[in-house]
Amino acid sequence: MDPFSAPSTNMPTLLSGFSRDEEANITVHCHDRTFKSVDVLDDATGQTLFRVESKGATSFSWRRAISDGTGRKLFELRHMGYAMKNDWAVENVEGKRICSLKHVSGSAARNRSNLDAVIHSESAADDIGNTIEIRPRDRGALSTVVQYQGMKLADIRNTEANDVGSLEKKGLDRTVWKAHINKGVDVSLILVAVLCLAEMEHVWRQ
Repeated sequence: MDPFSAPSTNMPTLLSGFSRDEEANITVHCHDRTFKSVDVLDDATGQTLFRVESKGATSFSWRRAISDGTGRKLFELRHMGYAMKNDWAVENVEGKRICSLKHVSGSAARNRSNLDAVIHSESAADDIGNTIEIRPRDRGALSTVVQYQGMKLADIRNTEANDVGSLEKKGLDRTVWKAHINKGVDVSLILVAVLCLAEMEHVWRQ
């Protein structure tokens, strides 16, 4: 894992209050295939940072509600169906889109998990040049780097992926992800990246 460079003062922020003065390590436990229950833990303290809940996909969209450790709802991650051509949207508690994520690689197997994310400003013109790049290092997206304007924000690793037929019988998580996050980076933004990667793992590989 390459070391982090010094963070910039111009860091992309999805939600204020979720960045840290030091590097952070989190573990994301996706307990089931359709994200009915996800727990996000701080590796240093064991504290629950976020919880994610979903009723699964409907005919119109797939919504995951993200709350903090106290149960306060923060935002929703929405995907309009399973198809890669459909974008993800992060919507705040008022239902306003505050971030968009989309595939940028077409259908080539070697880079089909490449994503671009943009946190929306007041003006669409402000979004230009502020793309966050989510780039798996391998075909299976077992290791992924999140970058912004040449600066590494986080390393994400898929550390556990279990067959759906074994979950209930053995008490296993569907997937487990670990993220090593640069200081000053919004942890909630990295969680969104992990959830998109997890969805692709769950849907494509079942």
